Amino acid sequence: MTDRETIESMLYELATPQNMGSFFVNNATSDFLFIRPSGNPISAKGLEEMMSSGDVVQEKAEITKIHRFEFLSVDAAMCVFTLGAKFTYKGTPNDDLPTVTSIFKKIDGIWKIHWMQRSTGDSDLTLWD
Repeated sequence: MTDRETIESMLYELATPQNMGSFFVNNATSDFLFIRPSGNPISAKGLEEMMSSGDVVQEKAEITKIHRFEFLSVDAAMCVFTLGAKFTYKGTPNDDLPTVTSIFKKIDGIWKIHWMQRSTGDSDLTLWD
């Protein structure tokens, strides 16, 4: 598999409702942060705990479109994509279409997710054309 195929495969694995919490613990750098729409950062372990707490019930998650993919160096890549996500958070239903920016690092020959930032859930896909 090429580096791009490896990273894209990781994105599609991330976008599996049953994997979302454990994905980050298993595939992130030790200093990974996820920046939520509120602006509040959370670690991979914190994400796993949040996703398994019962506060978040994932129904659907899918990569709708990869908008940008760029290798920043031989061991760093950036990917911007839209994620379709249907879930309930503390009893409130959400049917979101956020734009997500992610940075990957290759550490000891293995691609890891280093950074992810999610927009609010109302992305306009026509702006990417």
